Amino acid sequence: MTKWHAAYIQNAYQELKRGTTRKQLDTLNINATGKRVLDVGCGPGNLLVALSTDAPELLIGVDVDETFLVFGRSQVENSIDPPAAVPILLRASLPILPFADETFDLVTCFLVMPHVPDDRLALAELARVLKPGGTLAISGHGFGFPLRYLKRFRLKPLQMYIASLIYRCTRKKWIRNTLQNDKKICNLLNSIGVVPEMRHYNQKILGCVATYWIKAIKSETNPKAIQ
Repeated sequence: MTKWHAAYIQNAYQELKRGTTRKQLDTLNINATGKRVLDVGCGPGNLLVALSTDAPELLIGVDVDETFLVFGRSQVENSIDPPAAVPILLRASLPILPFADETFDLVTCFLVMPHVPDDRLALAELARVLKPGGTLAISGHGFGFPLRYLKRFRLKPLQMYIASLIYRCTRKKWIRNTLQNDKKICNLLNSIGVVPEMRHYNQKILGCVATYWIKAIKSETNPKAIQ
């Protein structure tokens, strides 16, 4: 385990202990009771622990990082109180998820969008595994996010802005950790038949969104075809 993994895990479970993780769900009015739930980009599983308190019918987390999954499989089980079901953790990543169409009632995908290869393809895949009428909850970084780190990491914010500019011009994420315009994300969701119902910002810096949170509902009718 790298120092970065250790620091990330420590912060994730501190947020869980402080109630921050649960608050993120409550702010979007997310309730997993009796539902089939998928958390994409589950990391070390802190969000899965928070979701388990609602007693979902099925709870699955997927992540591309095996280090997080190994830690999460042990930590999550120890953090969940009976009779809540223990989540299943699998290795997978966007834009290809190993699940059938319309499998889940609720899909969460927090702070993953900055790292996916293509925003539209990623959202389309999340919509594919979601049942009609199901809920998608996502979050990502807006253009104000790097401003928080100007004093600590002078090059990192610049890299994020450059990455975002390259993606906007080429439609390819040559450098991951891009920034998104949440209004454009909402437009993409509408275009694939997933209708934004709620949008929340946890912070704005110099008038720019730092982190956005979106709750959207998959249309009961057939979504529009991906162009």
